[in-house]
Amino acid sequence: MIQGYLESHVKEQIERSLYLKSLIPRKVYPELIGLADRCSRILDDNIGYLRFLLQQLELRNAGDVRDLYRSFRVAYRDIETVEYFGIPALHFQTDSSKFLNKFIFAIKDEINLPFVAPAVACFSNGYFWVHGTTNVMFMPIGEANSLLHLPDVFHELGHSTLFNRENDLRLGEIKITYSEIIRKITTYFENSYNKKQKRTGPPEVPMIIRHLHSQWKSWVNEFFSDLFACYTLGPAYTWAHLHLTTKKCDDVYKFEKPPVPQSHPSDDSRMKLLEIGLKKTGFSSEAQEIRSIWDCMPFVTSSSPIYEYQYAYPISLMEDLAELVLNGMKKSEISILTPEILNKLDDKSIRKILNEAWKNFWKNPNFREWETTTLRTLNQSYA
Repeated sequence: MIQGYLESHVKEQIERSLYLKSLIPRKVYPELIGLADRCSRILDDNIGYLRFLLQQLELRNAGDVRDLYRSFRVAYRDIETVEYFGIPALHFQTDSSKFLNKFIFAIKDEINLPFVAPAVACFSNGYFWVHGTTNVMFMPIGEANSLLHLPDVFHELGHSTLFNRENDLRLGEIKITYSEIIRKITTYFENSYNKKQKRTGPPEVPMIIRHLHSQWKSWVNEFFSDLFACYTLGPAYTWAHLHLTTKKCDDVYKFEKPPVPQSHPSDDSRMKLLEIGLKKTGFSSEAQEIRSIWDCMPFVTSSSPIYEYQYAYPISLMEDLAELVLNGMKKSEISILTPEILNKLDDKSIRKILNEAWKNFWKNPNFREWETTTLRTLNQSYA
């Protein structure tokens, strides 16, 4: 019975895979060719493997088929990944998603990324995020009608720079930088732990330092991606971080005590790191302006960190991190934005437009009118 059921199960999944492949459009615009090819290859490989499993099931007669069942589940997970995170981005294309796909590919060229930019799907229910296997960036449906949060695309490109790039020699310096960051983190927290062990004080502090060491090793991807966006886009990304924090943050000094893990570093620490990054690329006055507004925000003025927070985000370590990431990006020939470069950019430059958007937001009472006109022009240029 089990063998017969498994045979039917495999056949059903082959048919489902063939149907999924039929949903890939015969013609896609250039920015989606890579995704269409990836999805087709994954489906073809797994269809072939499922047919092989059928042959093996026929040879087994009434024998043990548990190994074939496990192999079937591996193939199913691959097909499921394509169905959930690849095919929809190809099948449900709108004018908005077409614009954003071309927009992100233009960013890729402008900042000199050495890999294919993610494709875009405009039906995210979790803000911006990139699915690593399919290389699809999921974005909320409303982002095509606004400029103020599009800087977060640069943060997601930072994540893409780190994901599964072990064999890309063009990012060799980034990999060296990442390893050096991990060493810096380990050295700092081991030294802090040893010092606290030798001194009198609250007995839980050494345990907190150990916990923070582990947290930093998981936070480093977020810190790197923040700096990546800061160095390639400049003040616009930092403004976008302030804007998002205003909308979504419940506790700017969030700190989970051990053993509870915290998925992201606090928004306060991320702002401090971005301030450091802006100063390192020459945007000191902009950093000061953003800081002055940040310090006036209700989420800052009405809250304060707990005692243990003082150990979580050492400025010296953040300075080291910012310097290492900047040098690694320069050596990888990724385009770093400075005030001089920003001033020289063409008016059609995406980096120029996104920075101008934030200047207009603060100074232009008719900002929405300016934004609508700018978006219309962008859409026409990528049509």
